[in-house]
Amino acid sequence: MAASNATIRFRGDWRQEQHGAIERSGRLAVDYDKGRSPHCFAPWRGAEFGDIVALIRFHPRGEIVSGSVVAALRDRENPPGMVIGHVPVPFECPVPGDATRAEIWFHNFYQTSTRCDAWDSRFGENYWFEIGGAPPRIPAQPVSWRSGALTRPDVVNVLEQHAAKTNTFPRPEGGGSPQGQNLQTTLMVVAWVKETAYGANAWIDVHIFDGQDALVHAETLTLPYTGFGSAFRYEFSGKVYQGSTATPGSVQPRPEARKVQYRLYYGFNYQVFTDGILHQQEVQEDAVTP
Repeated sequence: MAASNATIRFRGDWRQEQHGAIERSGRLAVDYDKGRSPHCFAPWRGAEFGDIVALIRFHPRGEIVSGSVVAALRDRENPPGMVIGHVPVPFECPVPGDATRAEIWFHNFYQTSTRCDAWDSRFGENYWFEIGGAPPRIPAQPVSWRSGALTRPDVVNVLEQHAAKTNTFPRPEGGGSPQGQNLQTTLMVVAWVKETAYGANAWIDVHIFDGQDALVHAETLTLPYTGFGSAFRYEFSGKVYQGSTATPGSVQPRPEARKVQYRLYYGFNYQVFTDGILHQQEVQEDAVTP
């Protein structure tokens, strides 16, 4: 049975309404009334600057997903004109298969020549929702915590992440489906660090799991420094698992990757820091990978 989709509406009168059950491996939409947090939108020469971002932390792993709950309203669409206002638009995300509770809060802000920040967080307690459905799926060999690492998300954290599975076998000239298979799972991680210096380094400990949550691959990967300018960033983008390959007359099967899990670390001034989150991304089945 497919997991259900749920919507939580945060209304302007400070009520919350939930429609549908929040279930593991389903989807969750957050619909937010801009009137709850109108303070940090700045008018300037007919334009409006600002944003409202929903942040959802799924427990127990602590993974945070975020996205805007407003869309820009322009004075014309073609070519894109000046932003003259913002209208509500739901933010939607998948519910992890191991989540038991969702913790939600909102950040309203703008940055011009000045900065404005406002929070909708139930006075710091945040909004909590139970997650049901099928029993939580937790791998038996998750990425372990490195002894001695300090949890400091103010020192290092993930800015962006994405895992994907693709068939990299060459396509025929003129188009069409590939005549073979070369399944590769890739991961992109962009990490922000507070400060850096010569000798600092960032890395991730990565585990790959199959559809039954059995460990099929593990390695440590370095994040090269890519931050030039005001932000210090380290980034990895590349293959983390080689899956099955096949050509006419030859097949080399390998376990199917379905889940990518990693922990982020940053070494600086003889100390190791981490954001404290066991990050996890799911990828599609081999059979539906084009």
